[in-house]
Amino acid sequence: MTTQQLDSVEGKLAYDDTGGTGPLVVMLPGAGDVRAEYRFIAPRLAKGGARVVTADLRGHGDSSADWPRYGVAESAADLIVLLEHLDAGPATVVATSFAPAAALWAAADRPELFVRLVLISSHLDAAPAWQSATLKLMMRGPFAGKLWAGQFRKWHPGAPPRDLDEQAAALTAMMADPHRRRAVRDTLTAHRDGLAERVDRVDLPTLVVMGGADSHFKDPGSEGRSIADGTGGALRVIPGAGHYPHVEYPELVAAAIADFMAATSS
Repeated sequence: MTTQQLDSVEGKLAYDDTGGTGPLVVMLPGAGDVRAEYRFIAPRLAKGGARVVTADLRGHGDSSADWPRYGVAESAADLIVLLEHLDAGPATVVATSFAPAAALWAAADRPELFVRLVLISSHLDAAPAWQSATLKLMMRGPFAGKLWAGQFRKWHPGAPPRDLDEQAAALTAMMADPHRRRAVRDTLTAHRDGLAERVDRVDLPTLVVMGGADSHFKDPGSEGRSIADGTGGALRVIPGAGHYPHVEYPELVAAAIADFMAATSS
């Protein structure tokens, strides 16, 4: 596949597209990560007949580096632009960590573009003030990339992939650019004002996926149940997985998504 660039509201978004005429699946990574996050499950879903598109968030990966704003509403607007551009019918949107907030925001505003949602390791609440302050400090200066990569490695406690060091090094290299450091910093600490009322308007089949050993949450199972109850969705907890269950146990997560798509097809 050749990486493509799409003019969005305030810059260019990078995405890969497996093509084909199958059901459209669009995947958004978390803040501080890139579309390669889906390197293991995207081929599995494509092999099953889906047209899979993986996209970088604004300021991340191969998307343009310097954007005026970063946040949930802005990422939602980018997702809407991408779905309109693809023009392949309503999509299943898979989103991780920060990105589920943007996916839910977009689905509330433009429900006709969506057929279902898969929300992985969702952060639907803004980071508390102390954590935001820590992240803002951590994500400044030339050592930000190494600090972030060190944390990133810890978030795969169950079955770290063989290429984990390679992926961590790529994130370190990305954040050598001060514009991309700002993108990561501002996206990680983005507010969630206006999200709750939009979540209440979303009426789509939803699958919530959590890692049972995700250190981002005090009780990942309870967090996932709360999100599933709030969206009227189903919950799948992957035992032993951390913040990236689809990277550690791709066969389980890909199968869960495929089963969910089949069960909710009209």
